[in-house]
Amino acid sequence: MRRLGLVLLLAGGRGRLALVVGATAATTALLLAAASVVELPRTHLGTGRGGAIGVVADPGTRPGVVLALLLMTVPLLLLLDQAVRLGSTSRLRRTEALRVAGATGGDLRRWGSLEVGAPAAVGALLGLPCWLVLHAALRAGRGDRGALLPEGAGPGWWTLLVLAAVAAYGALVGARRPAGAGRSEPRRRRPWWLVPLALLVALWSWDDLFDSDLGVFAVVVLLVALLGLLAPTAAGLVARLLVRRAGSVPALLAGRRLAADPGPAGRAAAAVGAVGLTLGVVPVFLVDLRDTYVGSDRDYYEVPALVAGGCALLALAVIAASLAVHSTETVLERRREMATLVATGVPPRVVSDSQRVECLAVTVPLAVLGAVVGSTGYAWLTVSLDRSPGPVAVAVVATAAVSALASWLATTALRPWVRDAVDPEHLRTA
Repeated sequence: MRRLGLVLLLAGGRGRLALVVGATAATTALLLAAASVVELPRTHLGTGRGGAIGVVADPGTRPGVVLALLLMTVPLLLLLDQAVRLGSTSRLRRTEALRVAGATGGDLRRWGSLEVGAPAAVGALLGLPCWLVLHAALRAGRGDRGALLPEGAGPGWWTLLVLAAVAAYGALVGARRPAGAGRSEPRRRRPWWLVPLALLVALWSWDDLFDSDLGVFAVVVLLVALLGLLAPTAAGLVARLLVRRAGSVPALLAGRRLAADPGPAGRAAAAVGAVGLTLGVVPVFLVDLRDTYVGSDRDYYEVPALVAGGCALLALAVIAASLAVHSTETVLERRREMATLVATGVPPRVVSDSQRVECLAVTVPLAVLGAVVGSTGYAWLTVSLDRSPGPVAVAVVATAAVSALASWLATTALRPWVRDAVDPEHLRTA
């Protein structure tokens, strides 16, 4: 039994193991950073050299820092989900073979937990040195402006809880039924995005909504949830538009793939709306900050805003990689059909270009929607919209360009795997 578990652990390939370990290690480091902020004294900390920057030093704004760190883990968890789905077709064949050999449902769940939970546990442990590096970077500070984490900050007893939670999450993800098991058609999508939308509409009747920290916190959380849950629906709408208006073969292939089952692609890019929301707010916020504050008052907000923008860019790169991994897995699942297309005269470049179009179709519209909501919403709350058309336009265009660049880079990196998958040589095997 132990030997079978080891075989199953290595069956997914080294690339999959590396993705699981890397995603869980980075997630652990971010969770430990969030726990370190939670563990800080409930009083106002010193600012400046040796202290913390204002948003961390002030206990009133500290929950926002914790929320930002937690949201940073969402793209990594989505990447983990896509890493687990890599090789789902071969995993399904292994599962069915083990079932025929006498394995029970409980056995399959235990082996699935081991297959993902073991590398997730390794990643959680590797998250400790990653946390030390992150801690040193956050503690470095910016001279008299203070550091993102003050001296002596640490997660304390939360460390064991975080390690156990990350390892348990990996085991839970691995215990799920393989993609496609027991289903001959995609699951019916339900409009769950209506729930946060209804809550937002109800919350809007609160007179002191934006005068309360709790109200602002609730609006941000509901907006992030709304954009995330809206991703599969948006992917389906874009897919139908692509199919109707496709002017090239790659666009038609991408639209057909998305229209067949937009759910997985939407879930892979679920966090892109929240990233667009952040990238939309930051430029308008910085312009408003320059017009409103001077000196140290501006520094109080400027550094966290720039850090938030940088984190959003990193998150967008992770989301693009997650979506590219999903698209590549879709091509690998249908390698015989794709190889048939190439054998009948379709250039291999068309298939890889369709993968790029698919990633662009899912990420760019949702990122732009988030940027429009973030930039116009912040401009409406703080300054009149006629004063800020320039920053709003810059925020939207920059978000679209960055999301397109991230998708282009991610699909370029995975193009060799796609071209290998569509090689007509695959038609020689059953």
